[in-house]
Amino acid sequence: MSEKINMVCENCGCEEQEVLKKKIHEKSAYYLIKCPNCGRVREIVDKVKLSQVKLITSRYDLSESKIINIPEDEKYKVGDVINVDGEEIEITKIETPKSVKESIGKDIKVIWGKSLSIPKKIGISINDKNKTYGIYLYVPNDFEFEIGKVYRINDGFFRLKKIKTDKTTAKKAKAKDIKRLYGDVVRPLRNHIDLTEFYREEE
Repeated sequence: MSEKINMVCENCGCEEQEVLKKKIHEKSAYYLIKCPNCGRVREIVDKVKLSQVKLITSRYDLSESKIINIPEDEKYKVGDVINVDGEEIEITKIETPKSVKESIGKDIKVIWGKSLSIPKKIGISINDKNKTYGIYLYVPNDFEFEIGKVYRINDGFFRLKKIKTDKTTAKKAKAKDIKRLYGDVVRPLRNHIDLTEFYREEE
């Protein structure tokens, strides 16, 4: 869902505008907004009070810590996506210092997040009769997997039987929400989805 702000459109009088782009620079927020009623697009600048927070970003098995400035009065919640230096980061945890689901900027001490600007690393457990082996894929975050479909990696084929997400299990899910996939080896089928380009051998 796109972010919206309360601002009157000078063209049609609509009181709510859709935020297309937002950038915080020094003590100003730059917005590119669009009216959902008439479609008018314009840029505005708003002076904001900033608060310093620690941002811990996870990229695969590594984490990076840095200090960033965020607007004091803006609300942040787990699941939101923020842009930091051109990188899309999904918020996974907020500390005030206690762990909370949402908070305004001035109360936040630490934001934990995972990068959406790199492929998602997903482990797959594949059962081949009497043995199970694991492999990894690096897929776009919006790539969707679905139970029951047949996938191919090089010369091997498997049918997806289970999707484990960050919260529970699902019949279909996008890569960014998946923790692990489970499948069974099947014979080669013409109707399949090829994942070979996303496969990497682990060292």
